Amino acid sequence: MVRLRQLLTVPQVAEEFQVTAQTIRNWIDQGVLPAVRVGRAFRVRREDVDALLERASAASSSLATSRNVWTPTDTTLPRSDDRRTPGSVWEEEDTELPAKRR
Repeated sequence: MVRLRQLLTVPQVAEEFQVTAQTIRNWIDQGVLPAVRVGRAFRVRREDVDALLERASAASSSLATSRNVWTPTDTTLPRSDDRRTPGSVWEEEDTELPAKRR
């Protein structure tokens, strides 16, 4: 028996996470949630939504009791892989800024 993969629309995923559709699009753009483009719209596999829910609950379960509310923490969702986002030029100490043109 061939099982078809269930593809969800961005609004369906947003409803499940109780966030806006733009938040889901941001997660797709940032690599947090894998998606495929069908025409001009994105579709997300049910397995990827479930995997993100698992990663988010695993990452937040230990933080809920030990987090200091007065200290800023990392609030991003865990990515599906270990790739690091490019750093900012402001983070590197030896980076020279481009000369200002007039």
